[in-house]
Amino acid sequence: MVCAGALLTPAGAGAVDSDLKHAFAFKLDGSNGYSVTAFAANERADGKGEIVLFVTRKGESATYLAPAQLTATSVTANLGVLGKVALEVTPSGREKKLRPRPQCRAQQKGVSYEPVRFSGSVEFHGEGGYTEVTSDAPTEYTRFFADLTCFGAGGGELTRGRLPGARLRVRSLGERFRFELQANKNRPDKRSHFEVAVREERGPISISRGAEVWLGAAAFQYDPLLETATLKPPAPFSGRASFYRRLAPENRWSGNLAVDLPGKPDVPLTGPDVRATLVPACLQRDGAGSRAECGF
Repeated sequence: MVCAGALLTPAGAGAVDSDLKHAFAFKLDGSNGYSVTAFAANERADGKGEIVLFVTRKGESATYLAPAQLTATSVTANLGVLGKVALEVTPSGREKKLRPRPQCRAQQKGVSYEPVRFSGSVEFHGEGGYTEVTSDAPTEYTRFFADLTCFGAGGGELTRGRLPGARLRVRSLGERFRFELQANKNRPDKRSHFEVAVREERGPISISRGAEVWLGAAAFQYDPLLETATLKPPAPFSGRASFYRRLAPENRWSGNLAVDLPGKPDVPLTGPDVRATLVPACLQRDGAGSRAECGF
């Protein structure tokens, strides 16, 4: 039987004696349909480590990485205006079997471990009130560790040859605030896939926000030679933006396109220090990207 955190201990890790390494995971329900999964771990003998909060709702997410302090019996973290974590960890004294998910059976075997109980206080206040979490006994979530090593069918992307589809990728070059936007469509009349990620630093806390959604064909349009393209997606986006290959790189991407993300509405996806590229592509995921659709 192993402790929950040992499921994640990397082979050969020798920086800290295993008795001084700790890893815990728990989950909570937030308001407005959001779920919160927390993972805390340390690799230092003094117990200093990090905690990550994954706040998710269908098609959107926000991730918060902050300093934390861990012992064999506690997890604490100061999230500033976003909240706090102050939990005691108590072993349950019983054994539990963790079985792999069906899609992971080829990669994993079942493992026995000792669950823990959490008690104390967890508070999370999403910016602008997009979600609120308060709990004195979050649910232990050891399956998180197993899920980290499970790789499903996933997907891929082809960007070679004469493909009928296109990929438009937009990146900001800023240091303090960074975003990346990618739009894919496998044929002019097929649905569009949008994915956006925004990263920022707030003191000692790193924050990443994102959205991923399938939209109609009209959301992403391009000419056959891939000289021009236009994005005009519906919510959570607003506005529109255009790509013109014949302009100078700093001028190829323009418009007023923006996106609403958890805790950060109306994020601009155009402006100075932004670069865009447009290439032939075929996205293979979520049932899209068959040989016939991709034209090979």
